[in-house]
Amino acid sequence: MPNDEKLLKLHELVMSKVHSISWSHCSLAAVASKPKLVSKLSEIILQKQAWWGAEIGIETGSAELAKKIMPAKALPFKPEEWPQVARQGLGIMHDHKLIPAGTLIVGLPEETEDDIIKTMELVDDVKDCRSLIVPLFFVPLGRLKNKDWFTQTGMNELHKQLMFQCAEHSLRWVDNLLDMSFIDKGYRVALKEFYKVFAGLAKRQLRRSEIIELQ
Repeated sequence: MPNDEKLLKLHELVMSKVHSISWSHCSLAAVASKPKLVSKLSEIILQKQAWWGAEIGIETGSAELAKKIMPAKALPFKPEEWPQVARQGLGIMHDHKLIPAGTLIVGLPEETEDDIIKTMELVDDVKDCRSLIVPLFFVPLGRLKNKDWFTQTGMNELHKQLMFQCAEHSLRWVDNLLDMSFIDKGYRVALKEFYKVFAGLAKRQLRRSEIIELQ
């Protein structure tokens, strides 16, 4: 469980010395377990900046896979509660302008089509949560180091749909993130417009790729 007092003191100290911060990583379960703490931290941080970010591991929307592969990730909640923990954590982050770059693991050992569908359902459920979601192929590490790597040849149609879904989710939020990032006048306005043009091109290319895939 996060230590409220120590985290508040740490952020007050750091924010007294810098203009802005981001977290390198954070746990969705920790966020979900302490919504009031996140609210207090946001009050400290957002005095000087419009938002802050953190990398998170969503990994899967399947309670069964979470229980098999990462039983400790949901602590202090139960592993079978992971999908709801992820939804709750992402919702809290959205409300406090903590923007996550979330990763999903594609091709986890023992993954079934139902597991992929559950992950797709989770991504759909959090479509209104400001975030970037990036699918990554499974790499055997830690307790799973003896498992096989997942490669493109192992992808099925559901994997492809999930990857398109993640790209659409991230691109949906790009304009909003740009607006939040470039709030000053001057060169920042021109830079924001440049990035918006680039994002528009990426969205069109994604739609073309989806059409080709369907054909």
